[in-house]
Amino acid sequence: MKLKAMKKLVLLVAFVGFVFSLNAQTANEAVEALKQAVAKSQAKDYLGAVEQFKLCVSIYDQLGETENENRKTAVEQIPNMQYKHALGLYKEKKYDESITAFQTLAEYSEKYNDQDNLKKANKVIPQLYYFKGKDLLDAKDYDAALEALNKSIELEFDYPNSHLRKAQLFEEKGDEVNFKAAIDDAIKASTAKKDSKSEDAAKTMAGNYYLKAGADAFTAEKYGDAEKYFNIYGEYKEMDSDIYYQLSATYNKLSKWDDAITAANKSLEMLGDANGSNKDARIYFELGNAYYGKGDNTAACDAYSKAAKGDYEASAKYQMEQVIKCN
Repeated sequence: MKLKAMKKLVLLVAFVGFVFSLNAQTANEAVEALKQAVAKSQAKDYLGAVEQFKLCVSIYDQLGETENENRKTAVEQIPNMQYKHALGLYKEKKYDESITAFQTLAEYSEKYNDQDNLKKANKVIPQLYYFKGKDLLDAKDYDAALEALNKSIELEFDYPNSHLRKAQLFEEKGDEVNFKAAIDDAIKASTAKKDSKSEDAAKTMAGNYYLKAGADAFTAEKYGDAEKYFNIYGEYKEMDSDIYYQLSATYNKLSKWDDAITAANKSLEMLGDANGSNKDARIYFELGNAYYGKGDNTAACDAYSKAAKGDYEASAKYQMEQVIKCN
């Protein structure tokens, strides 16, 4: 019996020694993984560094040494290395790969409670979708561009650039309804961000769009559309003398005489010091047309008399002498 007990003790000691040796070897492997991670980081092999830091953490977790200082160091560096890897892809404009890398950064940051890197990931990912959408838009790949821009907006609505690019996309496609919706969203996002520069850009973009759309519609004799577009212009930009003049001409084509008179008088009012020069001739001519259309010949003759100069002299005199027969 004593011999059997002695054999059991020897086996137990041998087993404990083996376990101790195994644990010591594993702890050494954790340290070695940490060293490898640092070396890979210095060589800018950030993904390789991430894997080695993760291996270090895993070994210490297996050992139950969750408070080990080396483990803490490794945990801190995993999101940092992933960020550097993702940033490198972004700088190379590898947007799809960069998006995936930043999404992984967000996962690591949540897992290891790194709030700083989590904020970075959540901020950058919508911007990456924006840049992807911008490049696709430049390439005229409208469907893919719209998908990327919508994803950017889904992740962060208050990012004006994505809305502005959507507006550009719809402008190029000739989609006025969606263009206006995108512009309005750009203004909302700019207001939320207190980004006056982006807000001004959105309003200028809208103003240019509707000014051209109105002029094109007028030339195409689509006067109802011209009226609509010139008035929408006023939602985004301050109406000036030229816009009111174009509105007056449009209203005359639509036989909206009172509206034409109001718009012409507004145009004259905003003309300021130039009123009385040849610049007002075209406005007075439209004012004369409006009064004539309304049946107020006296007022029409007065307006035409003020229009009878410069390029409008012959037309105004014809209206006065041959059409109305002013006294």
